[in-house]
Amino acid sequence: MPILTKAILDNIGIQLSDSDYASLAEHFETTLNERVVNEIALELTPEQAEELATLDHADDATVLQWLQTNVQDLSEIISDEVDILLGELTENSEALE
Repeated sequence: MPILTKAILDNIGIQLSDSDYASLAEHFETTLNERVVNEIALELTPEQAEELATLDHADDATVLQWLQTNVQDLSEIISDEVDILLGELTENSEALE
């Protein structure tokens, strides 16, 4: 399920065509992923980072379980980064239309 929906964009005053929405949603998800990964990396001990690296080829459920177990503030990190990105969209909404 996408985090950035057309309804969210409508609520912050951004109306986009379906193709522009799809591009923005993809960029939003990619940026969010990069930021969350960077924040998680700051939270991990060197040992945890090594252990996480061994999960490189694991399925998403395994990696998520590991993160939930080992990153105490995971939900807060994700929530904060979503809020930051939505704030950036709101600040730059005029440039998107």
